[in-house]
Order: sequence, then structure tokens, then C-alpha cells
Amino acid sequence: MKTAMFTAVVTPLLLFTVPTVGYAETSTAPLFTLGLQGSYTQLELNGRNNETEDMPEGGLFINYGNKMTATQGLVYQAEASGMYSKQHDQKLKDGQADLDLGWRLALAERHSVDLLLGAGYKWNRLEPNTSRHDVDLTNRTPFAKLAAGYNYRFNNATLRFEAGIRQVINGDSQLKIHGISNEEVDLKDTTNPFAELSVLFNQHGTVPVYASLYFSRYNYELDGQFLMTDSDEQTRDEYGLKIGVSF
Repeated sequence: MKTAMFTAVVTPLLLFTVPTVGYAETSTAPLFTLGLQGSYTQLELNGRNNETEDMPEGGLFINYGNKMTATQGLVYQAEASGMYSKQHDQKLKDGQADLDLGWRLALAERHSVDLLLGAGYKWNRLEPNTSRHDVDLTNRTPFAKLAAGYNYRFNNATLRFEAGIRQVINGDSQLKIHGISNEEVDLKDTTNPFAELSVLFNQHGTVPVYASLYFSRYNYELDGQFLMTDSDEQTRDEYGLKIGVSF
């Protein structure tokens, strides 16, 4: 219900100012974008007992590339982001880096599609609120990525939808109970879906504005078992919003 309300409210805001008539040649040069990122994260811990936590996060993102500007040919983008949350003395920290490379095919003057391959790294740490000891649960997940995108160019804006999968490769999880134990267990190579709807406004203006809605899932499944806990799988569903300016 929260996800449906979030999408219903924000999506019209993204699309409201997009012109629907007229067409003008827009710049195809790569852009540097810096902005704010926020998300609502559902974290599920599975084991003998299943636990679910809902946590908002906020932070920054930065990217560089021509995903939102190229009409055809080579497309590329590098992006890094970091977010933080504290709720009821429980902390959640996230960092991610992505590098995408692909090829775009123009279907018509306004329409184009592309196929991308990518790689990246995600790091996150959960510091649960425990009464007895400080605990850190850290996941480190290199990944490969496969995605497809559709683009529609307006006279002064571009709309893009991208969806794909991230394949975790050789990830690991660490459970540190301060003063007692420090365990590391490999993660299974899981396949995780993602999707993003983006709009670049004011492409002819001095400062273009970028906004996007996204969803991503990460399934952290232990290839083994921690000795100090019976949880062997984490699932994170992240629903987020990015707003930034481009140069």
C-alpha cells in the first residue's frame, strides 16, 4: 500500500512538466549530475524466526554519462551513491558504485532503445538496536549487470525507463559482535531485479534538472551459517527517489 501511494503521488510530479508537442534538437553531450537520494527500505531477516524492519534512508548520488542525452550509438554512465538511516537507535548505512556500457538504437526521431552491460559494488551495514552488545552486520557484494532501456525525447526533456538484473558474484557477509566474535561467511550468487523511471527536464536551459523513481531488490543468502545467529538470509526491497541538477 505504501509503495502504491508513493508511486501514485510522485510519478505525476515527474511527468507534469514534460512538453508533449514540438521537437527541437537537444544536446547529446554527456552530463555530470549531483543530487539528493531518498528511499524506503523493507529489510527482512529470515531464519528460525523471521523479522521485518521498515527504514527510511537519505543521502547523495553523483553520476556522469550520456544515458539521458545520446540519440544512438555508444552509451555509458558511472554512478556512485551513499545513504544513511537511524531509527529507534538502529542504524543502516549503504554505499554503491555502478559502471554501465551499452549501445543505443534509434527507432524514430523521438524513440530509441538500448542494451547495457555493467558492473558494480554494493556495501551495506546494519547496526541493530541490541541491549547487550554492539553488533555490525555487513554485506559486500560485487555484481554484474544486464539491462535494457527505452527513451522518449520531447522538445526540451527526455523520459527513460530502464529495467534489468544484478548478479551477485563472490559476495560475503560479516557478523561482528564487539568484544565477542567476528565471523565471515560467503554469500550465494543471487540474481536481483531493478527498475528505474527517469526524466531529464530543461535540456536547453542553463541547469537541466534530473529526477527518477527506482526499485531494487537484494537477496543476501548465506552459503553457510553464522555461529552466533540463526538468520541465514536477508532480503532488501528499496523504493527510492533521486532529484538532482546536471551540468
